[in-house]
Order: sequence, then structure tokens, then C-alpha cells
Amino acid sequence: MSADTTAAAPARDEARAGTASPSRGAREGRSPWLVAALVVAVLAAMLISVARGYYRDGPLEPDAPTGQGAKAVVQVLGDLGVEVEVDRHTADAAESLRAGGTVLVTAPRELSGAQLTALDEALRAGDGRLVLVQPDFVTLSYLTSLITPVGTVEEPTRLGAGPDCGDLAHGARELAVPGEEDSLRGPASLYRTAGDDAHGCFTAGAGGALVASHDGVIALGSADLLTNAHVGGADNAALALNLLGQDGELTWYVPSANDPMAATGQTLLGHLPDWAGPTLLWVLLTATIALVALAHRLGPVVQEPLPVSVRPQELVLGRARLLQQANARDAAARSLRSAAAARLAHRLGLRRESSLDALLAALAPHVEHEPHRLRDLLGPSPVPTDQDLVRLAHDLDRLEKEIDR
Repeated sequence: MSADTTAAAPARDEARAGTASPSRGAREGRSPWLVAALVVAVLAAMLISVARGYYRDGPLEPDAPTGQGAKAVVQVLGDLGVEVEVDRHTADAAESLRAGGTVLVTAPRELSGAQLTALDEALRAGDGRLVLVQPDFVTLSYLTSLITPVGTVEEPTRLGAGPDCGDLAHGARELAVPGEEDSLRGPASLYRTAGDDAHGCFTAGAGGALVASHDGVIALGSADLLTNAHVGGADNAALALNLLGQDGELTWYVPSANDPMAATGQTLLGHLPDWAGPTLLWVLLTATIALVALAHRLGPVVQEPLPVSVRPQELVLGRARLLQQANARDAAARSLRSAAAARLAHRLGLRRESSLDALLAALAPHVEHEPHRLRDLLGPSPVPTDQDLVRLAHDLDRLEKEIDR
């Protein structure tokens, strides 16, 4: 760095110190409020995380009071004396089917082939009922061949129970189905039945039914019929309560990634508790605010004039210290010899790229050294000690002075 720059720096520091003191004092006065705000934010994040930990939110979660949850249906079923058991493993749901109970599968599309096969075998082995919420073609192909998807309901509509519904209407005369925009899982599904053993109810459009049944398998075409947000529409509650509470016992099966029979294994993030995500987001937010506040306290960025000029002596001394720290005596000797040879060649009228033999031949008439002594002095001979390196530097200096004479 140049002397002018070095001299000007204290002056700028003094001027900056004189003008920045009041603003720094003001910032220090605001720091307690900033710390208090951060503490409040952290406490709020912890309270929210703890409050959300009392229930698991998600589509058709039985304890969730949110719009997508199904706490209302589960709670009313309990008030009517229906024993509701929540399972998240296929093996437990299959056991309930073998015992002749009713099993509601909230997300059958998430089940693998092995899980669907296990449910089908349990259904055939027992006398239970399997209620599927919006099953697709693949899911139904594992359980029955007489029910297939045939269409969807895009707009909000009401579907009435036809005269052929019979017991499949479960006491409901009309169902309110939301449109695609307000639906939990897209447009409601309609199903077509085949054969005399399969039946459908609440038909719409081209004849597809919102509810279809065959041999213990019941397809429910809309998940919104069970959610807290839409169970109160028309006779949705009547269908849900009578369909699910018919046997006095109900297994509410919510497929989970922790199920050993699931096709996909549990990820590393899946082992974290539910409150870990919101807590991590709040920690990142508070850390970002703290970093911004700390960066603000350091003041504005100071721009240094570039490029920086460095004295040649400082470069030489810096390189010498680096070679000394690395104990690189041969590299230092090579630099000294190369520089001396270049200067001697210039003084003798030789080209800079002349060979060592040419330089020695040109030096011989002007010095009193023996030829082998000149070769040892300018050639690539090793330098074992620091004393030999110092002696080499002095000998090269005397050789150049001898040429000058």
C-alpha cells in the first residue's frame, strides 16, 4: 500500500469516528428493543409448535379440527356409541377386516400393490366391509372387477338418491358435492358398476354413481363428504354416519410412510416430529433478522482505492520470507543466479537467453576465476546450508563488481 494511502487512512478514520458516534449511540439504544422482539418471536414459534403438536393435521386426519380434517365425523360417531380405532399400518387394518369390522381407507391411491393384496385377502377371509375414499382404477383392480371409474364432477352440484339405491343411500336423500376448486382432492369421481351384484347410488351425468358397492367393497367418490368443511352440506352427514357407524365399530385407516409394507421407505426428514419443520423455519427467520441487525451495527461498507501500489522492496522481502519459511534454499539460489546471469549477459553484450557455456566463455577473459569456479558459481550446484546461500550471494555480487571494473 502506498505511503499516501497509509497517511490518508488515519485521517479518514478520525473523520469517520467524529461523525459516526451519534448514530452508533442511537443504534445501541435500540438494541434492547431488537433483542426483545427476537425473544418474543422465538417464544411465539415455540407456542405455535406446541399447540400444533396436540393434533396431526392432514387430509381426513381423525383428530384434525381444520377444514381438511375429519374430527367432526369421528366425534359424532363416538357420541353415537361407535368405537373408532385409528390405524396407520396395513397389517392392523387387515386384521380388522378378518374380524368382520368396517375399515375406512382415507387414501387408497397411496397404497402399494402388496398392501392392496393384503387388504383383499383379509376381506375374502372375513366378513368385513372396506370403504375406499376416491379410489382410482388401479386400486379397484386389486379389489373388484365390477366397479370402474367413469367420470368426474367438475362443478358444485347436488346428487339425489334414485329409487334403485336401496340401502346404499344410508338414509341420505341428497348429497352436496363441491366443485373442483373447493375440493380436497380434485373433482369428485363417478363409478360405473357391472353385473347384478354391483350397485351404484347418487348418479350424475352419463350414469356414473358417486357411491358404488360390490361384495363388501364400497367406493366413495368424494373425500369432501367426510371433511369438517363439507360434512354439513345437504345429507352428507347422514351418509357418513350411517355408512361408517353401521357395525358399531370402525377402523379409520390412514396410510402412513412408516408402514413396513409401504412401497417407499421412510426418509431421514420423516423421522423428525411434526413441530420440527415450523420450529426450524422460525429459527432460520430469527437468525436472518439477527444477522441483518448485526451487519447494520457494523456500519456502511468502506471502499478502498484500487489497484493498490506496493513497493518493489516489499515484494522482494515478502518473497524472501516465504522462501525462508519454506526452507527452499535451492529455489532462492536459483533466483539469485538467474538474476546475476541476466545482468552479466547484458553487460557483456550477450542475449538474455544465451546458454551457461556461452556466458562462461564470455566471462573468462574479464575475471581471474578458474573456469570450474565460475561454473560452480553460476551453475546449478546445490546449496546445503544457509551460510552457503549467504556466501553465494556475496560471491555473485563481487563477480558483478569485477566485471564493472
